[in-house]
Amino acid sequence: MKRLFLQLLTSAIAVAFAFLMVPGARATLSDQVGAANAALAAGHPIDALDAYKALLASPELANKGSAELWYNRGLAEEKNGDAAAASLSFRRALLLDPSFAPAQRQLASVLGMLGLPVPSGWRVSIHSAVHPEAVILAGAVVGWIGALTFVVVVVAGPRRKVLIALTLLLFILGHGASILGTLADPRRTAGGEAVVTAKDAPALRQTPADSADSTSTIPSGSLLTILSRNGAWWYVSAGPGLTGWISSDTATPLLPSSKGS
Repeated sequence: MKRLFLQLLTSAIAVAFAFLMVPGARATLSDQVGAANAALAAGHPIDALDAYKALLASPELANKGSAELWYNRGLAEEKNGDAAAASLSFRRALLLDPSFAPAQRQLASVLGMLGLPVPSGWRVSIHSAVHPEAVILAGAVVGWIGALTFVVVVVAGPRRKVLIALTLLLFILGHGASILGTLADPRRTAGGEAVVTAKDAPALRQTPADSADSTSTIPSGSLLTILSRNGAWWYVSAGPGLTGWISSDTATPLLPSSKGS
């Protein structure tokens, strides 16, 4: 009995110690964010960039990320003269929060500096106005309300054609909105995309070899779709009619690694 009591007491002390340590860890992370932001505001983008890289690679943020920190990292990279890397960071911020207006504006500005078109289309219009998750959730709620109301009207209520039509309309519109939100979510295709981060525009080659003929070059900051991989080479699409092989060290996957790079 005494041994069991000691084990329970030890466990309780360990839990209490861990609980007390959490606020301190959060305070430390908050201090690091504050220091990085202060360095950026004070005109020290190199120090700020190093701090943001360390923060985004920290265990607390490596998996969930932070739209604001990726945005600030992009600002630091832009001030350091690396527009291509900045475009990647702004895109990553928009993956976490597609309706984050400052990142939208800054990405458009950087792409203009690089001579690249600003993303457009109905998908961009939707997730620029409202977060896709909000559209998906609201659509699902409306759709299920329509479905349940339809059941009630058919089973228990008066079978009026107008009510039945309205409930079916709610069902169709709600679930249609959910599908639209899913299709508009940029994270749906991000796993197979990369951004050209090499400062010199890489050559698009016919085969995965340095000696292969080049069909064209891809401007820095361009968004690519990775179609296949062959060792250190990626077969990519940079737009209609622009497919070929590039060295993988000239581009960075859009989804960040666990190291925050």
